[in-house]
Amino acid sequence: MTTLSLAEIVNTARKAETVEEKVAILKRHDSKQLRDILALMCDARWTFDLPATPPPYTESVIQESHGLLYREMRKMMYFVEQMPEGKGLPRPRKESIFIQMLEAIDKDDAKLVLRTIAKEPYPDLAPEVINEAFPGGIVEPIAVKRGRGRPKKSEAPVSQEAQG
Repeated sequence: MTTLSLAEIVNTARKAETVEEKVAILKRHDSKQLRDILALMCDARWTFDLPATPPPYTESVIQESHGLLYREMRKMMYFVEQMPEGKGLPRPRKESIFIQMLEAIDKDDAKLVLRTIAKEPYPDLAPEVINEAFPGGIVEPIAVKRGRGRPKKSEAPVSQEAQG
């Protein structure tokens, strides 16, 4: 059986119908790297010494890059402001390492990393769900931004003609 990439695990959990199913998927694929990326994305304690906007990079088209984020996650400590490993690195060097990392990993994993750096948790995989799967993993949850779609018909404002 092929190991699922971190992005595949997250997307599979997001598509699950119930919270119990989401938790079961996360627990089934539990790894240090999965816990770390979800905590970095959803916990306000961790901030990044990188621009919040995506850098210019070329998406990987190499089939062997699937699952490479498991190995590359060790570099994330260089970008987290609260970690001592990145303190001595100049910011341009950090950005260079970050771009190299994005270009080396699978394109879906790269999108997951960019979302992590931007601190944009998925609305359908809330920090509460992640904490249920991995208790204590997220101490200071970030508020999840919900979609800005049209209101449901039951929520739509009633027009004056309909009232009168």
